[in-house]
Amino acid sequence: MKTALALLLGLALAAAAASDPYNFTVSPGSGQVIRFESKAPLETVTGTTDQVSGTITLDPANLGSGVSAAVVVDPASIETGNSTRDGHMRDNHLHTDQYPEIRFTIDSFTADGALAAGQTRKFEVPGVFTLHGVTRQIQVPVEVTYQEEGGRRRMRVAGNFQVKLSEYNIPRPQFLIMRLDDVQNITVDFWGEAK
Repeated sequence: MKTALALLLGLALAAAAASDPYNFTVSPGSGQVIRFESKAPLETVTGTTDQVSGTITLDPANLGSGVSAAVVVDPASIETGNSTRDGHMRDNHLHTDQYPEIRFTIDSFTADGALAAGQTRKFEVPGVFTLHGVTRQIQVPVEVTYQEEGGRRRMRVAGNFQVKLSEYNIPRPQFLIMRLDDVQNITVDFWGEAK
């Protein structure tokens, strides 16, 4: 009887350990890329930042158990290569003093199967996107790569999506005779690490 109970307890503990999700921490800095691209009649304006942070929680062995995430970008850190234009963008369009975060959250997303080490899979991820004080439900196509090496677990998330400034009450930037497009192309490419 004791042996059977011990065996059942061992199996239960092993199953619980196998299904524990990992928390992948996204830290700002080198290697993280958030970029917007906006077209105008005379040129294309590109802004970038590496100031992205957050947490992604999932079990790579069982994506059906659910994925949650919260990723935050500091809009005041976006640089376009022109300091005057950057200040104008922060003060007159993104209003970063009033809206200091751009946020994407996933409450619960599930997918079939697993994400093996070294594997990349594509997903259409539904989430809540908050920009300039406006929150909308969006879907983001992403490629997710999981890596295990030397006891380190890393996850790379890369994707592209579009944002319409008018949907987030952002005045369209205009510099001299150049007015930027309402549609902004957003590229994300960042890493999270689990300890």
